[in-house]
Amino acid sequence: MTDPSSPAGKDNAALPTYTFDRGSRVIKRRMPTLELIHERFARTARLTLYNMVRRPIELEVRLPELKPYQVFVNAFPERTNINLVNIRPLRGVGCWIIDPQVVYIAIDNMFGGEGRLPPKVTSKEYTAIELRIIRRLVDSLLAEYEKAWKGVHELKFDFLRQETNFQFARITDADEMVLHCSFVVDINGRKGSVDFCVPFWVFEPIKSLLFSQMQAFQAEEDNDWSDNLRAEMQSANVTMVATLAKRQGTLGEVLSFNVGDLLPIEVQEPITVVVDGLPMIKGAYGVRNGRYAVKISEINHPVALSNQPADRGLLGPQYREREAGAGDFSFEKGPT
Repeated sequence: MTDPSSPAGKDNAALPTYTFDRGSRVIKRRMPTLELIHERFARTARLTLYNMVRRPIELEVRLPELKPYQVFVNAFPERTNINLVNIRPLRGVGCWIIDPQVVYIAIDNMFGGEGRLPPKVTSKEYTAIELRIIRRLVDSLLAEYEKAWKGVHELKFDFLRQETNFQFARITDADEMVLHCSFVVDINGRKGSVDFCVPFWVFEPIKSLLFSQMQAFQAEEDNDWSDNLRAEMQSANVTMVATLAKRQGTLGEVLSFNVGDLLPIEVQEPITVVVDGLPMIKGAYGVRNGRYAVKISEINHPVALSNQPADRGLLGPQYREREAGAGDFSFEKGPT
């Protein structure tokens, strides 16, 4: 045993003491693909939350962090809202934590309030109505988070149960590394957080995807958006012009016209009906129920017109090609 009074003992006593605490490590390593997933989630979740509370909502995404589970737990109060979820097809359980600020502001707005008063966050138990609204909120977030993962890896989040104490919601050991994803929700100027935590070993099979520099998303068809766009486009107003006759002349002839003069014209068959500058319809000229009419004999699809050369793709009144000389002019007559 070394004597403290000896030179060797004095040198050992002067050495500083270090404590290697695994619980203090926080790794902020960029995960480009996961960041893209969260940006996509923020865009869609913002609209979903707006439909629930009917108030302006902003959703800010924070960079995901790797940290020991105990560090994650210590950042929250003793009692909080914890929602345990199962992650398929991966093996493991994660948790979503809804800040009480978000809960009470959302409830206030959903029941007719304006969310202007600061919420009274207490440690009391949630009521049955509050738990139902929290469950509805969590289900909406889970659905949008699943959509955000599509195109990268198909994941399903199954709700398991709600807890208010981490002692009954342990998802891994205290010193295990977990992935902490945080989102700041701003409802009508009031901010709160929504946090997602999952043991990092759960994502081990797809770890290479998370840390990859670029991950393409598969285009996802939105039938509702397509149907709405189609309906709005079909209700758009367009202008149709049917040119019945065309005559060419000189400027001198026009200056010599007097009121009452007769201009001989010849109706050219078939009649071309121009729709907003595109010659889409051809037909025969006639009269129906005492009004001028065109009987359709041919319809050109707009896609076929778009494949024409650029100088002949638009043949409306303002794009007509002149066959006359530089000193000639042309005028048209159409139904009014």
